[in-house]
Amino acid sequence: SEEGVYAVFVYPTKALARDQHPKIRQLAQSVGIRTGVFDGYSSRSERNKIITNPPHIIITNFDVLHYHMWRKTRFSALLGTVRMVIVDEAHQYSGIFGSNVHYIIKRLKRLCGKLQFVAASATLDDPGGFCGQLFGQKMHTVRGSGRRGRTDFVMLFPSLRKQRALMIDLVKKMTEKRHKTMVFSNSHKNSELLAVQARRRKVDVMVHRAGLTARYRESVEKKFKEGSLMAISCTPTLELGIDIGDVDCVVSAIVPVNRLVQRIGRAARKGQHGYAFLALGNDPISQYYRNHPGDYFEDAEKAYIDPKNPFIEDIQVLAMACDRDISAGELAEHREVVEKHVIHGKLVQSGKKITPNLKKISQDLADYSIRGIGKTVDIFLDGQKMGDRALPIALEELHKDAIYLLAGRRYRVIEMEHARRSFARLERIPSKYPYYTKALTEDTPTIKEEFERKKAGGIEVAFCKLHIQKSVYGYANIELGSDAGQGEKIMLEEPLRYDFDTKGIVFCAPRPLDAIGKADDAEYENGVREIVGDAGCAMPEYVETSGYHATEHVVIEGSNMIIGGASQDLGGISMGSSGMIYVYDGAVGGSGASKALYDRLEKVFERGRDIVRECPCTSTDGCPRCTYSYKCGNNNEFLHKLSALEVFERIKSGEQTEIVNHEGSRPLV
Repeated sequence: SEEGVYAVFVYPTKALARDQHPKIRQLAQSVGIRTGVFDGYSSRSERNKIITNPPHIIITNFDVLHYHMWRKTRFSALLGTVRMVIVDEAHQYSGIFGSNVHYIIKRLKRLCGKLQFVAASATLDDPGGFCGQLFGQKMHTVRGSGRRGRTDFVMLFPSLRKQRALMIDLVKKMTEKRHKTMVFSNSHKNSELLAVQARRRKVDVMVHRAGLTARYRESVEKKFKEGSLMAISCTPTLELGIDIGDVDCVVSAIVPVNRLVQRIGRAARKGQHGYAFLALGNDPISQYYRNHPGDYFEDAEKAYIDPKNPFIEDIQVLAMACDRDISAGELAEHREVVEKHVIHGKLVQSGKKITPNLKKISQDLADYSIRGIGKTVDIFLDGQKMGDRALPIALEELHKDAIYLLAGRRYRVIEMEHARRSFARLERIPSKYPYYTKALTEDTPTIKEEFERKKAGGIEVAFCKLHIQKSVYGYANIELGSDAGQGEKIMLEEPLRYDFDTKGIVFCAPRPLDAIGKADDAEYENGVREIVGDAGCAMPEYVETSGYHATEHVVIEGSNMIIGGASQDLGGISMGSSGMIYVYDGAVGGSGASKALYDRLEKVFERGRDIVRECPCTSTDGCPRCTYSYKCGNNNEFLHKLSALEVFERIKSGEQTEIVNHEGSRPLV
């Protein structure tokens, strides 16, 4: 009977919100409750209707709430009567996005007073703990289960082929049997490469991922739903519950088990018999789960946020002042940030109130994205915008002459600018062009502030604020269809550089003294001594340096199993022969991933030792299933398997190390 908006339903994407609205509306109308969608797709007339005659329930997203609250629009005035906030797919609010949402929730509380929060997720390992941090209050956990048809599940290891080839074989066989199939990859590049190679085998497949235009993604969803498309090569964008019609089969690259359960849940929703395949890969994690399959079902992904990210805190405190003037004694936990903004003239002290200097801060707020920090690079083909990519990852994927994958096609980058105007221009290449590219990078870290320090076993480790100087100085041509992780190196005429602050951990690895002592007399594959000669170092130094570099790779890969999926968000640097290893958040300001690693580093060390020890390869530098990393900025050179194994064995034995100065050491990424 109350007038005004009573509840806000929040979804992570506009597409999911509009997919769910008809179901909500049907239930609501049966009891006389009015609903409405207010988002970026709403027409002017639809928005005016909601503002002049507010429904009881508004369906929207956090981007819209942020946009309207700090601008004090007519829509934001409706929020004062809200008493309930319902958040679906709560696990999506991890990392940078979730850290911003934490503040938007805090801002809603300032405008609305006491709120009741309801959150839903099918995959959170600790829903009460995570949502308590996200919403800033204690949550009560209620568990349930849904009903669907039977789904057969198989875990496969590609002993005699590459992971992508295995996934393509599965998709081809299922679509030939007229089973509509979703195939999940864990990165933009892998989803694109799978589609490129699958089309060569006459598979009817299209790509669906972030960074493509909304119109293109909607066309893919429509074709699949109507049955005119048999397969979608997608990233986690389609883990969400958007209705794309019947799904008979799900093929997934390796992800933590709680994420896999959600992916598998897309199949057999209409009650039909479903099929699900987990395709292990040619990587350290898959090698471990091949030997310990039971552990896969115990290792769950940990969602994380970092409300103390200084960049997020700075901008969100300004947004709070725009939402409503800050009164005396309010926001005590952000006092230092408020005082800093007053000193710099972004906020103004006016008696007992602090007000925003809109002339100085409006553009900063307008340019800010709650889903990422820093600039994005717009991607153009024939003068038309085709997508975008965030910095700093855009440097690695969109440097001049890079092969960029977009909607299942490959293009060459002919121009890229990020310092003044942020754009990249593409040109088409022949469909049979045999390569894709991987950037060669060099990252240089500087510790700006130390937050915590502890011992992980005997290893001293610190959690810090870091400054990273990133340089892309060349690229490697990787043969299409190869997972070797190495290729012909080509240097750029002018390196691309980008500096940013983030958070990360640093520790000093034990010296692999046995491997160093045997270095001069050991046997090496062809090419190793040439690499050592080109680097201008002695063989013992090569063995030590390469052992630390391999250790850094394995720590990051091992973290994927222990903290779940976070290795996608992490970068790593080993500092020459000093033994110093950095692992940092790839997001500007920090995402929380490295803090999760810091908290569970002992377990990650243990898992890393098992990865290297159990791999049967006999190569000096290891292989893609133990020491190689698909993200390696050094073309997977300077790696030494036995040296890395000795490092992990010494950590296991409790050997003591302390953080040391590494000035003059060459970074290996």
